[in-house]
Amino acid sequence: MRSILVVCSIVLVVTSINPEATFAAAPQAFHASRAGAYTSFNGGSSSNSDQYRSPGQMLEQANNLGLKGELNDALEIARLAYEQAQHDPAFVINYIEVLTDLAMVDGEANKNILNLVIKAANSLNKSKICNGQTDAELSYHFMVALGELADTVFDLNERIAAQLYSAQGKIARNLKNNPGYPSESLQILGQPLMNLAKANAIGKRAEEAFDAMTTAFEIGYTKFDDVIEDQVFADLDQARLEDVVSVHQTAYRKKVEQWSRTAVSSFESFKVDFDVANVNGGRISSDDAIGKVTVVDLWATWCAPCRDGIPHFIELKKKFGGSKVEVIGISMDDTEDPASAVDAVKSFGIDNDVNYTLGVGTEAIKKQIPGKVLLPTTLFIDQTGTVRYVAQGYHDYDQLAAITKLLSSEFTSASTFDTASR
Repeated sequence: MRSILVVCSIVLVVTSINPEATFAAAPQAFHASRAGAYTSFNGGSSSNSDQYRSPGQMLEQANNLGLKGELNDALEIARLAYEQAQHDPAFVINYIEVLTDLAMVDGEANKNILNLVIKAANSLNKSKICNGQTDAELSYHFMVALGELADTVFDLNERIAAQLYSAQGKIARNLKNNPGYPSESLQILGQPLMNLAKANAIGKRAEEAFDAMTTAFEIGYTKFDDVIEDQVFADLDQARLEDVVSVHQTAYRKKVEQWSRTAVSSFESFKVDFDVANVNGGRISSDDAIGKVTVVDLWATWCAPCRDGIPHFIELKKKFGGSKVEVIGISMDDTEDPASAVDAVKSFGIDNDVNYTLGVGTEAIKKQIPGKVLLPTTLFIDQTGTVRYVAQGYHDYDQLAAITKLLSSEFTSASTFDTASR
């Protein structure tokens, strides 16, 4: 691997927190989406560089300039803002996030910008404020920022990416035991812990890699195929790797099957009516769902967890699609003027090889679903047109498939009975 980045010697180290330092943790749980464990916080220092602009405002201006291609001016303003607010961890986290994005604004990684970001990340990490042992919310956002930075750096310098992944994973490990971190969001820590396994694999620490991998699976990481295919793990004992993945994948699928039965049996079913525009012309109606099991994904092109779930629905269509199962994606991009979103949604479907029917919806659908509706939301409708389960937030393929399989088995049993009775 070529050594491209200037700051190749930077090592991110997470050590124990100073027992004399105390920090309040007051997280806001964000339980319905894989996008995050917390609502976003407003980063930026309250001190003003002058009477007009705070460092947070300056950073926002830098971001806007950078997105317009004015990188030199953007970096100068970001530098001034950082000088004033570098002791404010919330600001520094936003600084890391903004500059990580700007480093890729031209389509290729800007090494000078990445060096600035790594320096800021290293400084914040050494402060021990966001190491996961105290302020859970700040630590969570720093953990996410480190992961995004590591992903960006990986193709340039694998060793530095591994150091970033290692720091991220150690924060996740601490958050796992932090009472201030919402227990319903533990699964989110799976990816950072798997990144810690990657860091250990890159560092030729096989036992540590397997330990971190096992913890990631136990806490809820479910991208089993990705682990087998990831070249980062190519130097590990492949027989052991496959065994570890297989054991946890089998155990997970058993849990999901049990979960699906409990979820459906305890769910208060209801009817839903919809009639929306098909992006390829014509209409998509709830009447079309009668006589088959229908999976309806309410999503939006701007919703990150929704985009993460698209491959699962593609796979669902491949495995279950046919005369008895239908998969429909209803975009909620613009519920006030759905016609305006048709072209964008159609293009998204083409670009992402979507193999199921896509439509554009209105608020009328959401209003029929009990409780607050977040995106993504998936409706599982049986052959009578009754909603038998609503999956709020991101769900992996095994979860979606388990519910679909359960309702399909009811359909098959009912059809067999009907045939035998005639």
